[in-house]
Amino acid sequence: MLPPSGATSCVIRKVGGRVGRALLDDGTVRVNDFGQTSVPGVYAAGDMARRESIPIPLAQITFAVSSGQLAAGMIDQELLMVDLPDLPSPFRPAQQES
Repeated sequence: MLPPSGATSCVIRKVGGRVGRALLDDGTVRVNDFGQTSVPGVYAAGDMARRESIPIPLAQITFAVSSGQLAAGMIDQELLMVDLPDLPSPFRPAQQES
């Protein structure tokens, strides 16, 4: 396994250290089979993620790509359930005046 890069520490800083309880001894982040951490809305994939169902480190390109794809799919599904606020122009088409 590659030692944790700056990516792991950067992610932990960005979420305010809330994934701290999910950090494993080797610096990776514990995730479920869908790449979700214990912090709602925060996902991890690739070399920085470790699934409990696969207890050994898997620092392989194919695993990193597939775990990233799975996490992206879960993020997409999660965002489909979010009610978006009314967005101002230019994000919302202008109403046609009659």
